[in-house]
Amino acid sequence: MVQPAILARRDALAKTPILERIAALKEALIAAGDEAQQIRHLPGWASKLISEQGLYRFVLPRELGGEGLTAREQIEVVEAVSAIDGSMGWCVQISSEVNALVIRRMDPAFAHRIFDDWHALVCSGHGPANGPNPGRRARRDGEGWRLNYQGGFASGCQNANWNFLMGSMVVDEATGQPAEASFMAPRGEFEIIDTWNTAGMRGSGSHDVRMADCYVPPEHLLPGRSLGPSETWANPTYRNPTHAVYNKAAVALGVCRGAIDNFIDLAKGKTPWGSGSMLKDQAQVQYRIGEAQAKLLSARAFVMDTQDRLEAHLGPLPSQGGRLEPEWEVFWPALLACAHAAQTAREVVDMINNTAGTTGSRMDSPLERQLRDAHQAANHALISYRHYEDVGKTFVGHAPGPGYMELSRA
Repeated sequence: MVQPAILARRDALAKTPILERIAALKEALIAAGDEAQQIRHLPGWASKLISEQGLYRFVLPRELGGEGLTAREQIEVVEAVSAIDGSMGWCVQISSEVNALVIRRMDPAFAHRIFDDWHALVCSGHGPANGPNPGRRARRDGEGWRLNYQGGFASGCQNANWNFLMGSMVVDEATGQPAEASFMAPRGEFEIIDTWNTAGMRGSGSHDVRMADCYVPPEHLLPGRSLGPSETWANPTYRNPTHAVYNKAAVALGVCRGAIDNFIDLAKGKTPWGSGSMLKDQAQVQYRIGEAQAKLLSARAFVMDTQDRLEAHLGPLPSQGGRLEPEWEVFWPALLACAHAAQTAREVVDMINNTAGTTGSRMDSPLERQLRDAHQAANHALISYRHYEDVGKTFVGHAPGPGYMELSRA
């Protein structure tokens, strides 16, 4: 059990609704987003501030001092932060998400140990390495394992105190097959390799993490199938195979909301060069605002409706009459909705930026950053345009791709 002080802190925070907590942080998040653009990661002071408001713990079960939010509620949180700044939203979604994912099949005693620290933050670099690296190898060493691994896209790693690595990402030197365990390495056992130099989501700090000759003792091991559906924690989120997917869609939706709101503010005050009227009085602009709102809200409703249906379908734990995994016909709409949300958000932000004219190209305009962030979000493998084909082919008789029904990466 986590210490009573953790639960008391959660209860005190929860007296203020989480969206109100985020609204109160708006100016600080704007400042953090600006600083993050320069240093290419979330500043330490901002990570601490976010952590203090429970924004890395809201998905955790209440037993671990979390708030146990549903998919819909999680999406609302990530949207709200992402509407303020895309990189800040990305850090909130990835850190809250990975914190929650790693406990799915973790020994509950280990989970309680990790999250007995209010500021616990787990990163996860599972993408291709972006520079020279020691490979993707693991070997048994007594009752533990020894790792030589480097992986990319470890968002939030600068502020993390644990790094999670799935066994499927490394090859067991003895068998030539994926390792039969997954791994948790504490801070000091992994190194951050500076590789994140991007335009979109520039402030997310998604550098590589390297573990060179890193020994992982048996008490830090997880099952090889570490992200399989949980039979321990009641929230259906822990059996939802789109958990890491709807979080990314939520960032895209939030960035899009922020862009529309910023453009409306611009339209109320800008008279374009060579024009005799303000943007707000031009029919084309009014049309595009209406179109943008309709596209965003319909894409958002598609995500929310399918997530509500999916988690209701999963229900309570299997031991209490629920499902361990969803039926395909309930799952695929939720997956498709997330990809569609990201692609729609990208299209809408493109349109908004174009309508704003040269103002939207200036580095001091939030629309410029939102254009970059919308494209970066829509490029993520879990919500990319490729899912239109991958789901679409099942309608004409082809089988779903392998791994769709179980998370294979964060």
